[in-house]
Amino acid sequence: MAIIVEEGEKKNNTIAIIEWLVLLCVAGAAVYYIFFAQPQLVTIPAAGNVGMIAPITQAALQPNTILQSPLFMTLTSTVALPSSQGPALVGRADPFIAP
Repeated sequence: MAIIVEEGEKKNNTIAIIEWLVLLCVAGAAVYYIFFAQPQLVTIPAAGNVGMIAPITQAALQPNTILQSPLFMTLTSTVALPSSQGPALVGRADPFIAP
């Protein structure tokens, strides 16, 4: 068995050049629209009655008044506070922590 190596014919690469030019044009357009084009501003109308928000912005709240109010004092926490050993006991004990 013999191996025959033939030299290939030189092909015209005009289609490959056209494909590269199209690819470069698409990439250039993408770069332009992403980095350089100014987007059109869209006005979004406010939903609801904006006049209802104005009194909230004018309110002068004092944190001490809120923290010392009887309603705030009646609040209780249902979450266990963390200890020096970690959060509340859940699951098995960690064997790597020294007793």
